[in-house]
Amino acid sequence: MIKKPSSRKRHVLGTVLAAVGLAGTALVVTAPTASAGSTGALACNQNWSISSAQGYANGQWCDGNTRVTGTVHDTKADGRCPFVRGYLSGGGYHDSAWAGPKGDSSPVNLSAPSGRTFTSVAMNYITC
Repeated sequence: MIKKPSSRKRHVLGTVLAAVGLAGTALVVTAPTASAGSTGALACNQNWSISSAQGYANGQWCDGNTRVTGTVHDTKADGRCPFVRGYLSGGGYHDSAWAGPKGDSSPVNLSAPSGRTFTSVAMNYITC
C-alpha cells in the first residue's frame, strides 16, 4: 500500500546532499552507466544504498535505469519520515512512499516516463 502524505504533511523539510559525518555514507547515489545487453532482456543489474539521520534505503537499478526498486526504512523516532527521490534525465523527479514511524519500512518502486532514465537517487524526509 502506497502512503500518500496529506497536503499539510507534504512539506519536505530538506534535502541533504552531503556525506553523513561519522558514517561516511553518501546521501546521493548516481545511476550506473546503462549498457545494452546482447539478449535484449533488461533486468536489475546493480545495487544502491543510501542513508541519513532519519533512516536508510537500499535496492537496485533496473531495466537500463528506467526503474528503481528497493525499500526505505525509518530508524529514528524524530517525527521525520524518510523517502527516496529518484532524479530523472532532462529534469524532474519521482518520489517513493515514505516510511514511518520508527521501525516502519515502505517499498521503493519508481518508473521513469518513456524515453527517460533515472540519473541518481537521494534520501529526503517529510514531517509525519
